[in-house]
Amino acid sequence: MEKVKLGGLKQSLELCQFDLTGSSNLSENMVSKISALLASQKINIELVTYNLKRNKNQQLTLCISQDTCVKVSKLLGKDGCLPAGWGVHCREHVGVLTVFPHHSAMKILGLVIASWTSQSIPIYGIATSLSTISFITDYHRVDMGIKAIQNSFQLPDNHAPIKPELLYYQSDRVKKRER
Repeated sequence: MEKVKLGGLKQSLELCQFDLTGSSNLSENMVSKISALLASQKINIELVTYNLKRNKNQQLTLCISQDTCVKVSKLLGKDGCLPAGWGVHCREHVGVLTVFPHHSAMKILGLVIASWTSQSIPIYGIATSLSTISFITDYHRVDMGIKAIQNSFQLPDNHAPIKPELLYYQSDRVKKRER
């Protein structure tokens, strides 16, 4: 059987997942406030998703670096950070595996879910865009997920490294742009 072609595959560093859930309307003020709060502490958001659940609750999911998990927990736990009725669930030690579908995104989505389910690899979240499908799972199971994908799909011959080679941090230093 011919393998389905993928445009690429990329793994995140170790992350921490925060699910913010509530029934009141998610306002852009809340999203802006949380983004500004994290930015003020030099904390990058690696992945953000929004989901309207069947029970009319809303969920905002943020994935941030594992080494800032405790700091973010304290920030989000402060009174007034979240609207009344909103709660925070934290899942530590997760990773994001991003697939770049070549053409058939829906087929690839189904195949990844089926292959991961058959190997008991949990999926805590899925985010899609025009060019990617990202899966959140346990960090210690990401390698197993990569292997399952490599067994089911054909990656390009010139595929870039799957694991990150560089770490990016925000700095207080401002560098003037040269003209």
